[in-house]
Amino acid sequence: MVEVTWLTRYNVFIAGVGGQGLLTLGRLLGYAAIEAGYDVTVAEVHGLSQRGGTLNVHVRIGSGEAPVIPTGGSNLFIALEALEAIRYSKFIGKDTTVVINDFLWPPPLSKYPSMEEILNKLRVLNNKVYVVDANAISKKIIGNIISSNIAIMGFSYAVDHGLKNRVKYECIERALEKIFRGKALELNKMVLREGFEEGLKRLG
Repeated sequence: MVEVTWLTRYNVFIAGVGGQGLLTLGRLLGYAAIEAGYDVTVAEVHGLSQRGGTLNVHVRIGSGEAPVIPTGGSNLFIALEALEAIRYSKFIGKDTTVVINDFLWPPPLSKYPSMEEILNKLRVLNNKVYVVDANAISKKIIGNIISSNIAIMGFSYAVDHGLKNRVKYECIERALEKIFRGKALELNKMVLREGFEEGLKRLG
């Protein structure tokens, strides 16, 4: 087991809406951290539980503290739906790596800000904001958006050095093996790799 210090502690906040696979993504990160030798806590916070309802997941790696990440305390902030990044922006600190899926889920009869407006608000808080079309990556590999959560995981891993310094890529692949089997496992490993390579391109 990795010795816990302030250097090894690492917080990942995941935001999105029901039906986007946030809980699976939280489990994936948790399993990967365990594979890397860390203690980990994964906490789920539900708004409306039905499809489209708000949802967030707190993953605390190497932390024996409270399961919920404190305000401004995320090292990596992942939003599978763009407006949810604004809703939960209090968890973004000045050094947080922010990864946003290029996807909006407008509620009925509501005025929705544009992606540009959302990004402008986020960049006031933090200039390390990345946008990726995780839905498109998933569609490219498997023909639908069901694995956009795995795509954004691969991308986030590529652009965030803190996670890479703690968890090897192979640990994430082994974590996938705990969640998927057979053809689904093979396809999700391909989606993870595609997202990862897209992130590397973004870094130049």
